[in-house]
Amino acid sequence: MANIRQLSSGNWNVQVRTKGQKPISKTFPTQAAAQAWVDGQEALRKAEEASQGHALPTVKDLGYAYAEARLRGHQGYDKCRMIADQLGKVFPLSIGLLTPRMVNDFKLRRLKEVRPETCRGQLAFLSRFYRYAQRELLLDVANPVSSILMPPASKPSDKVVSREELDRLLGALKPTMAIIVELAYETAMRRSEIIKLTRSCLHLEERIVDVIDGKTGTRNVPLTKRAVELLELAVTRCRGLGKPSDKLFEVRPHSASNAVKRAREKLGLPDTVRIHQLRHTRITNVAKKGLNNAQIMVVSGHRDPRSVARYTHLNAKDVLHLID
Repeated sequence: MANIRQLSSGNWNVQVRTKGQKPISKTFPTQAAAQAWVDGQEALRKAEEASQGHALPTVKDLGYAYAEARLRGHQGYDKCRMIADQLGKVFPLSIGLLTPRMVNDFKLRRLKEVRPETCRGQLAFLSRFYRYAQRELLLDVANPVSSILMPPASKPSDKVVSREELDRLLGALKPTMAIIVELAYETAMRRSEIIKLTRSCLHLEERIVDVIDGKTGTRNVPLTKRAVELLELAVTRCRGLGKPSDKLFEVRPHSASNAVKRAREKLGLPDTVRIHQLRHTRITNVAKKGLNNAQIMVVSGHRDPRSVARYTHLNAKDVLHLID
């Protein structure tokens, strides 16, 4: 049984009492984060019971258990839970009852509603859920995705967002979202990395920010002078709002993407003007300055030089100033 209460500090404390076990207590910055942890713990409990011969979990519970066991504190946690919710609504049944035919029918319906990469992502997560059930929970269930032909992966866009497009986009966004979006342009940080920033991550006098548990681990990101100004503004806004939390931005990653999408459509900007494309734009602009791959990777956070090559699209004119 879980009890959630707000502390005088503004944080939210959870106490979980289970018969025969010591109580567990954890504190979170928001009520939503506290409830997510409670849901995850309940899903883990059901998954553990299933591994001991009890009833198999539902698709949603399996997804929550996977997120809690494998992604808690890492990038992809929120996205995994969101997809588990979506799949749980489509397949509100035990994981032992889901068949390849049902999954394929779902794929065909989704391809009429969303882009292929969106459908592919949902199926990929569903397959991960089942591999987790098979390999870590040792459940005797077949993976209904393994025999499904996956939708084709999309090619990465080489769109470079112009300064004019960025300025128009920023003008159509609310202040907090505008800061997040411009930081993506100035730092090449990923959406989730920006939103996870806390005041303790900032070393503005040194023009450095710490990314904790990013896609490629923990790293330091160099800041432009404009990025420093934006982060100073974010800190000032936090203080002005009297936020007890150390976090700079109390928004979810997909909320930032949705805000950009709404603004883009309102302004009539191309579909390729997206928040991740701002990261691509910064890396491309850095490459045009003549930095080598190792230097570019410090900015981008990539570990593989081949990934850098996908993000930097230069032509002959871009290198003329670097040769005699």
